[in-house]
Amino acid sequence: MIVSGMSAHPPTRPTLPTRPAETDEPPATDEPAETDEPPATDGLPATDEPAEADGLPATYEPPATDEPPATAEAAATAGDAGTAASPGTHRTGGTSGTPKGDRTAGAAVTDGTGRTAAIAGTAATAGAAGIAASPGTHRTGGTSGTPKGDRTAGAAVTDGTGRTAAIAGTAGTAGTAATVATAGTAEATETTDTAATAGSDEAAEVRRFWQDLGLPGLVDVHTHFMPERVLHKVWAYFDGLGPLTGGIEWPITYREEEAERAALLRAFGVRAFTAMLYPHKPGMARWLNGWAAGFARRTPDCLHTSTLFPEPGAAAYVREALEHGTRVFKAHVQVGGYDPADEALDACWGLLAEAGTPVVVHCGSGPAPGRHTGPGPMARVLARHPRLRLIVAHLGMPEYEDFLDLAERYAEVRLDTTMAFTGFSERMAPFPRRALPRLAALGDRVLLGTDFPNIPYPYAHQLDALAELALGDDWLRAVCHDNAARLFRLPHTPEPPP
Repeated sequence: MIVSGMSAHPPTRPTLPTRPAETDEPPATDEPAETDEPPATDGLPATDEPAEADGLPATYEPPATDEPPATAEAAATAGDAGTAASPGTHRTGGTSGTPKGDRTAGAAVTDGTGRTAAIAGTAATAGAAGIAASPGTHRTGGTSGTPKGDRTAGAAVTDGTGRTAAIAGTAGTAGTAATVATAGTAEATETTDTAATAGSDEAAEVRRFWQDLGLPGLVDVHTHFMPERVLHKVWAYFDGLGPLTGGIEWPITYREEEAERAALLRAFGVRAFTAMLYPHKPGMARWLNGWAAGFARRTPDCLHTSTLFPEPGAAAYVREALEHGTRVFKAHVQVGGYDPADEALDACWGLLAEAGTPVVVHCGSGPAPGRHTGPGPMARVLARHPRLRLIVAHLGMPEYEDFLDLAERYAEVRLDTTMAFTGFSERMAPFPRRALPRLAALGDRVLLGTDFPNIPYPYAHQLDALAELALGDDWLRAVCHDNAARLFRLPHTPEPPP
């Protein structure tokens, strides 16, 4: 995770710490609360998403496309920002990208009896801000980067019972939240103005980056979505300067709720992203995979992600996850504290290699080394499974050149850029400039990763850091979009260069 000098961010965004660090998200604690323990079934605790939505379905069909859905029903699964109101209620929504506490984006509104009338994301089309209005009202919703009132993208009208009666448009940019009006009101809320300004500058900066390269958007292979209680424990771990962070100050830039975070990525123009989640002890992986299956169903532009751990039955749940549409796996050697060459994982690596399913592995020793980090353990795995589509997280930081060796030796080894070259990481573990020609030569196997949302700087800084390497626009296009688009067979993927 690296620091960007993105001036468009509000001053409340964290400043760069004096002692930088890099990592995936460490666990919240070595002894998680009972809410992190896998329940008897694969569902989440009752206070999280409904159990039936989180267990692996009997017949899970992966989405036909990774593009955001285009209907209100699909928008509910995509998790866009949006609010809905029944008669006599009102709420305002803010925009993704503004400081936490400045908005109530995605708020659920009750019908006056304490019952929830609608859940965030049910009133808007995918990638758009939604406006929910009860009879006799009207509002236009400003979208990220557009003036207030320029369109009614994603407007939803209720029939007086809280049910969505119509959808008015599918265009619009996520990252804005919805304005909700009550029956008989005539005054737009101030948050519509916020929707047109706060957050839009940040999104516009990111969009300019890929538009200037002539790309259709970005593909980010290293973003984190996980059960909210687990993610909050991760954030608490960072806040507490846990040992796996190297004891370095690590303010989280994007501490929004799940729907807002997904909407913000869409506002940035990220076509596809991942839900990098990982266990730190036996018994968690299957439970996390159940949650991830539910998240994939309601978030079609997130590549269905699963995880694993060296334990009895690992091969069975890896096979199950593959059969249910998993498109990428995540393994965290540092946090899990396990040897990836453990015999308990051998069959898993074999299944993944045979399926051609990529696996993102945090196996470098940054920001704090583990017992099994470094190139040696993964080299032993690759010796047994040379066709494994390994994506080395963080370019293998800080053992960059050792992992470049592995990529040069094995044709299916790739590297992601997560936090590499940013000011935050460069002060801790600078990438050796003598190795840049090797990185350039591997341009077809380097993928954009950011570690969003757990980064201590704005999203655009990662992109700026890559551009500043001056390896050329073709390299940037490949890294920021084309390589991953081909790997995951996204629609409208360009052909590889001759």
